[in-house]
Amino acid sequence: MNKYYYFLLPGLVLLLAFNSNTNNFILGHTFSGDESASFLTIVEMMKIESQLAEEQLPSNVTVAKEHAEHMTELLTANDTKEISERNPRLATELNGTLTDFVSAFETESPSESEVKDKVSNISDILSEVVSARIDKEQLNNITVKAEVVNDLVGKSLEHYGSALGMEENGHDENNTSATNTTENVNNETAKIVDEGDYQSAQAAISRAIDTYNEIKPNENTNSSELGDSLSSLKSKIDSKSPFDQIDKIVDDKITPLLNDIFKLNLAEGEEHAEGGEEHAEGGEEHEEEQTNASSENDTHETDSD
Repeated sequence: MNKYYYFLLPGLVLLLAFNSNTNNFILGHTFSGDESASFLTIVEMMKIESQLAEEQLPSNVTVAKEHAEHMTELLTANDTKEISERNPRLATELNGTLTDFVSAFETESPSESEVKDKVSNISDILSEVVSARIDKEQLNNITVKAEVVNDLVGKSLEHYGSALGMEENGHDENNTSATNTTENVNNETAKIVDEGDYQSAQAAISRAIDTYNEIKPNENTNSSELGDSLSSLKSKIDSKSPFDQIDKIVDDKITPLLNDIFKLNLAEGEEHAEGGEEHAEGGEEHEEEQTNASSENDTHETDSD
């Protein structure tokens, strides 16, 4: 028995030391709920843009290339640094995969089968990155997912404003984008000047609805109203309504309901100049207010935890 412990104890010491070093290497920076939500939104938009690039390639190479460019603009050097903190190999592999994807569109006639394979590769590597970058409790945290819903709504507003050319023309809260609006019977229809951004706006709000349906609290009396408001926003975008009408749904309905249901402390009634960029910054304006929100709701996790 003594001889058994003689060999066992050194082994346990080595195992504990290895685990300690491994955890320190893997964990690195601890990310807040806001940071996790912002990163998850970037990942969702990267998936959206790569998929739109693949879908548009057979019919419109120009728009497909635009989506590919949108995708590469999403990931910042800081994002790559944070991924590298968790897994240097994945950071290098992700950058290589994205560069490889964009290079496929440098030819006059990109190969559809090649692009399809690259989109699949992007999806796979992004799944690995999320697993490495986001702790499981953050992935399953309802508050974090609700923040993603809000951020995707912001991305939809941003792209819709760009689709209307509002980055160049600006946006006046008291003027219903008159330079980009035509009158059709009793309905106002906004003029789309950038089809790629319009498609991104549609896809972002659709993804926001899907994400909300994953966390929709059936016991909350306002949950159905929020779902209806998100659907109404999608309908307005699909019907090319003026930006002010869409912005109003967010300010009057979606933001207050997200606050009420998920206690997000989002700023209400804020202006969305230049096509909703203030919404689309992933909630940066309310980041300090949100510091405690995620911790208060850490216990509200999905069943998958």
